[in-house]
Amino acid sequence: MIVLGIETSTKIGSAALSQNGKVVAAADLDGAMNHSEKLLPAIQKIMLAKKISFTAIDRIAVSSGPGSFTGLRIGITVARTMAQMLRKELVSVPTLDCLAAMVPDSKGLVCPLIPAIQGQVYYALYEYLAGQGCKKVTDYNLVSLEKLSQDLKKYPPGIIFTGEALFYLKGILPQAWPNKASFTMPNLWRPTASWISLLGAQYSPQPWSKIVPYYIRPSEAELRWKGK
Repeated sequence: MIVLGIETSTKIGSAALSQNGKVVAAADLDGAMNHSEKLLPAIQKIMLAKKISFTAIDRIAVSSGPGSFTGLRIGITVARTMAQMLRKELVSVPTLDCLAAMVPDSKGLVCPLIPAIQGQVYYALYEYLAGQGCKKVTDYNLVSLEKLSQDLKKYPPGIIFTGEALFYLKGILPQAWPNKASFTMPNLWRPTASWISLLGAQYSPQPWSKIVPYYIRPSEAELRWKGK
């Protein structure tokens, strides 16, 4: 199976191709938050590099969020359009799932953290089960750091944190959870299209009309509208 992966939930997006469970080509989008200009050229670049035609793709997988509202809209719009035009299967991969899957097999719980507005974070907890891989054990959540601390008190030590929120939280978390906090390396903090493509081969496809950005919280525009 050949899967095209698209990841645009963060400032630096990417595109990748996997074939039969192995990543064969990948490209980051040059420049921060200009996904609308860079995504299609990046896809064309990796297709040409591997001499794979668009008709040879079996499935398209796209990161569905949470993350950048604008970035998610761009990535999902491109994925939906391509799936319709090429008549290919389309798969939605939650961004937190991607971050958790990137962590090497671990006996502890994995907690990916994605930054949100007003000091909040998106998170979910995952554990590795023998023969089943990384499985989600909580809902997807949007919480303050105080609420996150309360939520995690019920779990045993050994939680492994990952995700872009660590760029500003890594110094805080050990104080909040002494003996509980450990961290992945920074190269694992950003979700990648490579992992989106690999997970896309495992997840079930959906009708393109059902695949929409998963924001968890309302957009700024929606909040302003409600405020009026």
